[in-house]
Amino acid sequence: MQGFQAYEQGLYDEARAIFEDLAARDASEGYYRTALGAICLAVDELDTALAYFNEALALNPEDCAALVNRGEVNLRLGNILQAARDFSRVVELDPENKDPLTERARILAAAALQSAEEAQRDAGGDSAKG
Repeated sequence: MQGFQAYEQGLYDEARAIFEDLAARDASEGYYRTALGAICLAVDELDTALAYFNEALALNPEDCAALVNRGEVNLRLGNILQAARDFSRVVELDPENKDPLTERARILAAAALQSAEEAQRDAGGDSAKG
């Protein structure tokens, strides 16, 4: 609870220390890695965030928070297809839209689709010029 409160207050160093300690104490709990990934995402440590979300999902493949956040990291890194897969998986896991994360996944999926369409248009424009 302290770690989450520190995260919510923007005290990322404090939150990171708490969740790193918890993750070291319980290697089987994916939530701690999801929290560490969220902290890294908040401070733009995208590669480290991606690694934490991957670890969390290895422990719990249905962790919607890890999927949405990993999708966001991939979107920011330009890995649009990987992002879209994560967002789609969240929607599959919650077809009735009960979790607020599902709506976030839908919004980010739309952003991923728009990015892909823009990239395709840009690529098409470049080949037409050549």
